Amino acid sequence: MKQTTRRSFLAGTAGATLTAAAGCLGSDDADGTGYEVWALDQGTDQIYIYEPDGDDEFEAVAEIDVNEDVDEFGQVPHMVDFSSDYEYAAVACTAGAKTLVYRTEDRELVANLDTGAGSHFAGFTPDDEYIQVDAIGEGAIVRVDADLEDESFDIVDEIVIDDAPAFADRAEEFPADDDGVRGRPVCHDHANGHSYHTLGPSIDFAGVVVVDYDAFEIDQVFSPDEIRSNCGTMASPDEGTFYFTAGVPSNHEETGGVGEWYALDTDTNLPLDPETNEPVEDFSAEDVSRDTDGYDAHGFWFTDGGDELWILNRETDNGLVVDPETNEVIDEIDDYGPAPDIMWGSPDDEYMFVTLRGPDPLSGDPHAAKGETPGFSVLSVEDREIVTVIEPDEGNDDSDFHGIGVRVTE
Repeated sequence: MKQTTRRSFLAGTAGATLTAAAGCLGSDDADGTGYEVWALDQGTDQIYIYEPDGDDEFEAVAEIDVNEDVDEFGQVPHMVDFSSDYEYAAVACTAGAKTLVYRTEDRELVANLDTGAGSHFAGFTPDDEYIQVDAIGEGAIVRVDADLEDESFDIVDEIVIDDAPAFADRAEEFPADDDGVRGRPVCHDHANGHSYHTLGPSIDFAGVVVVDYDAFEIDQVFSPDEIRSNCGTMASPDEGTFYFTAGVPSNHEETGGVGEWYALDTDTNLPLDPETNEPVEDFSAEDVSRDTDGYDAHGFWFTDGGDELWILNRETDNGLVVDPETNEVIDEIDDYGPAPDIMWGSPDDEYMFVTLRGPDPLSGDPHAAKGETPGFSVLSVEDREIVTVIEPDEGNDDSDFHGIGVRVTE
């Protein structure tokens, strides 16, 4: 496990400047929408926060040392999600088996929760009443009661997927891994009162479970033969369509490279046919999967207006732009940067921010996830091209960026 920690932005006089700025809101962009970018370096356990500074420039305004906050080393902050008002950030730490909650205005840690091994993604429910955590190592979805007014956070329940009745009825459709586990949640998003969780982490153990997050129980199950998603989850802004990615590098022994995406109608919870864009009742993954034109499909994001869905392939560095009205590919992204992973758009639709993995990646297959410039690339939404690459810890081979989030400040 990496033990490297660096506070380069907080050293000397620079540290005094950043500490003074830590409680300030993000700067305004051209249309008056303020925002800041939170970029997670899971290799060095740092969270870097940047603000737009005009002319495709971004200024480092704060840094959070995750290890310092929890008084332990090697937490591996993996992904971040914000409450609906952007006042709190939930950070899932895979190696630390924790979910950390930060008050975003002053970057103070307000909760340190032992959510279990492989806590991969922690997301607020749309009403902010709960945080749901996909704990891969536990094979469980962990429920955290979130009282934001009192800043009180408590683990109150969990769904062990293997033990859930709706899953057990179809368990024979899911191969068991080396530990005998058949369902390990990876990521999720929310639509129409449900959270949609991909299974994995390998495509060999893929699938989807749909959870009624108020009742906190599984409503529906998709086997890997139906939807073999193991990666990204994304609801359309109107919650009418749910999107999944499935990815694996080209060196995978059983399948070779895989880059797929799926569209699901949330009213019927049926996948949409790639040819007709209509829900289909009798289907296999082969029938309803769509090609991402690359290998190891992973992250994606909507532009803020919901007019475009961007998809990326981690191994081949490329991706697609999809029209969500028709689910047709309308453009291609030639280059996100070496080993791109997760992305998030700016609220003014000017930029797409994409994390770039390091030369010694902590997660994912090194064949696909091994990068060159750990940090994040900034792409112009209009031009589909990289305008700048930001390397907060340039020259440190331990640096390895995975999660990213954009916090709206005004």
